[in-house]
Amino acid sequence: MENSTVSSYLITFLPLILIFVAFWFFLIRPQKKRDQKTQEMRNSVQPGDEIVTIGGVVGKVLSVKDDAIVIYCGSDKTKMEFKKWAISEVTKRSEKPVREGKEPEKQENAETEETSQKKKIRKLVKKTDAEDSENA
Repeated sequence: MENSTVSSYLITFLPLILIFVAFWFFLIRPQKKRDQKTQEMRNSVQPGDEIVTIGGVVGKVLSVKDDAIVIYCGSDKTKMEFKKWAISEVTKRSEKPVREGKEPEKQENAETEETSQKKKIRKLVKKTDAEDSENA
């Protein structure tokens, strides 16, 4: 009698277990992979990339911080700050990524690197200004 109750429980719960396994392979696992790819895309954004936010704002990345980015968009180059989670897609990657990392042994050169980064950003803004005036 004991053996028959165990088998009846197994027969009762087997369809539920199979449904859970099917949900895992067809819904949960692919969604986790998509989330991981999206997170990698958001973490690999660099200055100069063209992005679209989840709100539909299109612009170029000016600077990247830990959890935020600054973009500029529009003809008057309005600067806006967004959180990284608000990036929907990267439409165009920059050809030459701007280096943001600072080595600890080069602390005395940190100020010169920072000013050179600012110059690169200004050049980037001037380039896009020139491109916009050509397109107009």
